Amino acid sequence: MKNIADTGLLVAAADARDRDHAWAAAALRAHAPFHTCEGVILETAWVLGSPDGVLSLLARGDLVFDPDFDFATELPRLHELCAKYADREIDLADACLVRMTELTVRCKIWTVDRADFTAYRRHGRQAVPCEFPPLK
Repeated sequence: MKNIADTGLLVAAADARDRDHAWAAAALRAHAPFHTCEGVILETAWVLGSPDGVLSLLARGDLVFDPDFDFATELPRLHELCAKYADREIDLADACLVRMTELTVRCKIWTVDRADFTAYRRHGRQAVPCEFPPLK
């Protein structure tokens, strides 16, 4: 099973004040390494205001770039996903994650973004496999 990290997981794990911090921190400890992409790394660094935390996760090996995902090769499909979900204002990181799930049969995105990731579909009609924090 390939575990895939979304920005929300990483931000919640880094911020002790985040309402999903305990869930995210426990997930990182229990299920690392997580695969991700450049878009998520950049978005996480921007949200946190510093690249230090996300770079530390990469340096430790708790977070790795998905070897099956190549941004340049995936441009046509990313463009399709962004057009399909334009009404939801899908961001590029989310489009990359949806595409990553299309490239790997057994995978799961770990995210706090329940609203968007329950709406997105992979391969047209399949639900995107996700792990969310418990509802509060």
